[in-house]
Amino acid sequence: MWHRYCFLLILVFLPFASGAQFNIDDLQAQQQTATIILEPSFPGPRDTVKATVDAGRNVFGAEITWIYNGTELTTANNMRSAEFVAGAAGTSNQLTARLTSAEGGTQAVSTTISPLYLDLVIEPQTRVPDWYWGRALPSYSSQINATALIHNGTNFLDSDGIVYTWRIDKETIENGAIRGGNKVSFSTPRGQTPVLFVTAANLRGETIASRAIRLNSVKPEMIYYEKHSLYGQRNISIKSAAALIGNVLTLQAEPYFLDTRVYNNPDIAQWGINSITTDNGASNPYEITLSRAGLGGSTIVNFHVRSMQQISQGVEESIRVNF
Repeated sequence: MWHRYCFLLILVFLPFASGAQFNIDDLQAQQQTATIILEPSFPGPRDTVKATVDAGRNVFGAEITWIYNGTELTTANNMRSAEFVAGAAGTSNQLTARLTSAEGGTQAVSTTISPLYLDLVIEPQTRVPDWYWGRALPSYSSQINATALIHNGTNFLDSDGIVYTWRIDKETIENGAIRGGNKVSFSTPRGQTPVLFVTAANLRGETIASRAIRLNSVKPEMIYYEKHSLYGQRNISIKSAAALIGNVLTLQAEPYFLDTRVYNNPDIAQWGINSITTDNGASNPYEITLSRAGLGGSTIVNFHVRSMQQISQGVEESIRVNF
């Protein structure tokens, strides 16, 4: 009885063994097909590119010759990787890796590199004064507008014939690829350096350009300035204390890098004097005018602006006023 069971088990497993051998042969055949991997995957004009040949077992012991635009890269002879400089924008460049085995068999694999410029225009929708020399920076949950521009150095490609896929960190924007979608808007995620990715493909699904850019995210910051009734706002910030020289002093609060939607329509916009909420008595919620009281002394002035929907979109800061 025991021998019969052993014989039956052998009969059952023989077909599976035969099928496994067939699949392994197929897998080995696939592994023998050479490919070239580029870094970066889609080079821009004049980028330094590293190419690596992946040919499975065929690389072992093979003589490797690299040829770029008809010229042999002698410094990369028998090397699995080769470095070269991509051509000018709009050109078509041919890279070939030729593998010659010890038995004399030859296999060649080629790839075409067509460099294009992919420029990204990043526009954080946060508050900075008109006269500020720096640029607006994104803050957590603030809106960012991004535009992708693809060109060959002379002409821009028509975005209607390009399919764009956008991603901020691990989150896909607009739920997937968009034909003609070279403009997107999104909220700044958590973290100081989120990364924005964009990939552009033609209508056949072939990637023609890609780029990633690291965004510097900051916290909103409150800075005070003195505002004069005749000369307007001074562009020199007040560090820690202001002096009331005459009878009145007007302070302007500037919440840098606050989402413009919150700046224009804040849920909270409150001034306080010595921790007591005060009506600023002005049409502009970001300014307050102080009058001299008594012969001398000091007071603490505070301003708080915030969204109640996005608590992180807000800032509060105090300043001392001496009189």
